[in-house]
Amino acid sequence: MDQIILDWLLEEKNPEMRLRTLKEYMKLPEDDERVVNCKKELLDSKVYERGLKKLKKDKPWDKYDAIMAFAEWGLTRDDIGKDIDDEVFALIESTGFKMLCGEPLLLRNLVKLGYGTEDIVKKEIDSVLNLIKDDGGFGCISTNKKINDPRKPHKSCARLTVEYLLLVAELHLQGQKSACEDALVHYFTKRNIFYRTDDMKTPMVDVMLSTFYPPDPIKIGAHQIVYALRALGCEPKSEAMQAGYKVLDQHRLENGRYVLTASKSVPAFKAGNIGEENKWVTLYAYMAQE
Repeated sequence: MDQIILDWLLEEKNPEMRLRTLKEYMKLPEDDERVVNCKKELLDSKVYERGLKKLKKDKPWDKYDAIMAFAEWGLTRDDIGKDIDDEVFALIESTGFKMLCGEPLLLRNLVKLGYGTEDIVKKEIDSVLNLIKDDGGFGCISTNKKINDPRKPHKSCARLTVEYLLLVAELHLQGQKSACEDALVHYFTKRNIFYRTDDMKTPMVDVMLSTFYPPDPIKIGAHQIVYALRALGCEPKSEAMQAGYKVLDQHRLENGRYVLTASKSVPAFKAGNIGEENKWVTLYAYMAQE
């Protein structure tokens, strides 16, 4: 990454972006002075205050979005302290992790925050990862028989499988290799990451070719998908990863920064404006090339 771009990511006005960059791109330890000071700034910031208010709302999806935000920013449960544990375990108790199609992304965020050592989280991760199908993906969870008739064979759901990819990548980054890891990686690499096996020019899901962010349970952009595969050890020179970089390059500006192409109307947190250069997309795109 060019120093000018790195300096842009490390700007004082965005402590949440700066913290993630310091920890994951620059790989500075938790006790590094720059990391410690940045955490303090973030925990004293308006953006964190908004996240904390969302965490303490009654609706499960507000808590879900707050947990996602904290994980994306690079915070941990230890950083946040007593403000988060009760809310996280209350969410687990009220939902059993079953938040429509959002369970694997919730689990990924909990692992990133440091809850992966909790027995209830470990047990759930082991349970859901055992549901991997023969094709290396994960099946639709809908109980609507018009969509997902249990009497009929179905291919894996690409949208859901991307969430599992992020979960398994986070486990890998924390030193835990999942039994399904190789099969899951093969699911994407045999498709050059994004494409149908019967038509390698047509994406499985259109949003996969975008830079949608922050992630939504059924909408995750190319920058996070390619990043996850790189985290799982996919070689940059491989055919699949080159296909991934080609898609990312379509969103790259001449100055080396990347553009945000789509987001929810009410995102988990404010990450930037659609159609403009974006720090989060840029960070993921460069981490995907490391």
